[in-house]
Order: sequence, then structure tokens, then C-alpha cells
Amino acid sequence: MRLAEFDLTASPVEVGECVIGDVARLDGELAAVRVCDVLSVGHAQALSRHLAEDLVYAREQIGDTKRVSRAVRQGELPDSPIMTRRPPLPDASSALALFTGQWWLEQLSQWFDAPLEVLRPPSPYRMDAGDYVRPHDDCPAPEFRLSVTFNLTQWWRPEHGGETSVGTVGHVAEFDDPEWYFPRKVWTMGTQRQSFVPQFNSALLLPLSPSRVHEVLPVTQGPRYSITTLYGTVG
Repeated sequence: MRLAEFDLTASPVEVGECVIGDVARLDGELAAVRVCDVLSVGHAQALSRHLAEDLVYAREQIGDTKRVSRAVRQGELPDSPIMTRRPPLPDASSALALFTGQWWLEQLSQWFDAPLEVLRPPSPYRMDAGDYVRPHDDCPAPEFRLSVTFNLTQWWRPEHGGETSVGTVGHVAEFDDPEWYFPRKVWTMGTQRQSFVPQFNSALLLPLSPSRVHEVLPVTQGPRYSITTLYGTVG
């Protein structure tokens, strides 16, 4: 798979320079691409304030595999409106809409050489000190092709933790959990891996594969804000 490219000639006003940054290749395959300056400075700052000040979060803990706070939605469906304390400012609203908009989908589809759609809408997360996400593949079904996490924490330092680590699968264990309707999996990451320190106004593009997993290492100083969207092919 080639590196992602972004055609800015007809990009929306919310879009920044979209510069390709760090890249990870594992077992000869493209495993992760960081895109820097995805939004304009003003739109990135507006969306960052929106996540920090306007949203309502609830704790989400799944055994010892995941400990985060996720933005609350007004309904039970994955695409139910996100609950807010006050309406978002226009720049924040349009910035969030970029990740489900036509231009963004066209750029991702051209990269994958396949028509991608939003399979799980943008989900904002807050991670506080001690939070983490163990290895997982974001691939509940074959049609899921791409995970995109957009980082919105300013002035993050490596000593704050919270790196996203991408690696090959070492081992997978499957077991029944009485609290779940389907078997749960626990992944162990293999020896090939690469970590990405959170970078403000950057998106980490992760092509999904059963042979790869990713995790978020424990946060030592929060909060860490991000938005994750899953894309794939239908039909």
C-alpha cells in the first residue's frame, strides 16, 4: 500500500496542510501513517475546546483491557447525537463534521483504492492519569478497513504517556465473558512494534488487519483528548 496523499485543491475551509509525518511498516506492510496539521489552526483549537469544555463523558471500563472516558450520546445507537452542555461553536461543529464529510471520504477512498464509508461515527474520548487501552484490532467484521484517531491535546510531552503503539499480533486468546453476548479476545503484541506520541492536530491512520493490533499505553498525566472514527467498505 502506498502512502496517503491529500488533494487540497478543493478542500473545505476547515482543512489544514495535511502533511504526512511518521510512518510505520511492519512485516513489509504499511501499518500506520500520521497526518499532521489536518485542520486549520483556528478549527483545531475550537474543536479542542469543544472536547474539553462542552462534552459530557462517562467512564468506560472493560475488565482490565480498557479504561477510558467516552463522550455520552443522547440515544443508544452509535450515531445518536453527542450530548453537550452547550451547543458547539460553528468552527468546532464544522471541524468535527469533516471526518464524515465527502472530501475526507474521497481522500481516504483514493488512498485505499476502494469506496470507504463511515462504519462507526466519530467518538470523542478523554483519558486521565492511569487510563489505557490494551491491544485490540478495531476489526469486529471484515468490512472494517481503517481506524482514524485524531489527537486534540495541546502541549503533550512524551513523559505524559498515552502513546499509541502499533504492532504485529503475537498471540490471541478467546474466552467467554458472562457480561458479554459474544466471546472476548485478548491480544498479545509481537516483537515488531512502533509507538506514536500524541501530537496536537494530527490524525493517525491505521489500516486494519487481523495480523496487527494497536494499543494506547497508560497515561501518566492527563487529560488526553482524541476522536476515533472507523471506516470500511459495504457491499
